[in-house]
Amino acid sequence: MWGALAVGAVSSIALGALLGLLWERLAPRVALVVAGDGKPYPEGYQPEEFMSDDGIAAILCVLGGLLIGACVALIARRMSSPDQAMRWSAIVVVPLGALGTAALWFVGTHLGSFDLNEVVLASDVGDAVTAPLRLRMPGVLVLWPAASALVVFFVAVGDWLADRSRRRQWERGSLTSAG
Repeated sequence: MWGALAVGAVSSIALGALLGLLWERLAPRVALVVAGDGKPYPEGYQPEEFMSDDGIAAILCVLGGLLIGACVALIARRMSSPDQAMRWSAIVVVPLGALGTAALWFVGTHLGSFDLNEVVLASDVGDAVTAPLRLRMPGVLVLWPAASALVVFFVAVGDWLADRSRRRQWERGSLTSAG
């Protein structure tokens, strides 16, 4: 049991790091223009790229959550009874999701970071510079654990419906054979 948890934690962190690398590669950088006051402002004052950075992180968090949730549910089913498997899965996926999303954020922001102030000081007025990769909507980080929990929820509902159907068929079969 503890070995499976350790493997799950390492797998979630590794997936998060891989998705963080992907986030750093895919996210567009915000173009900034150095103004007369020496401060950088978004080019054209339309910071669509800020939303794209966070949107790509959100998509990657959901994908990571779906994958980890499905893996946890499948592995837990093989290790114990369906009732216990879903209970353990529901407990385990949230911390695993938190580890994965933290790894995504850490790797992505550290690979895409630099000292913007230093770049701006070395630039002239009107020069275009790019902003470092930053997550501006921290709520995105909740998507990984939420997606994992939703997978476990839907698997549990599917198990419940299948069990309910089996019980009804059994009751019908026992009633018709008794009559």
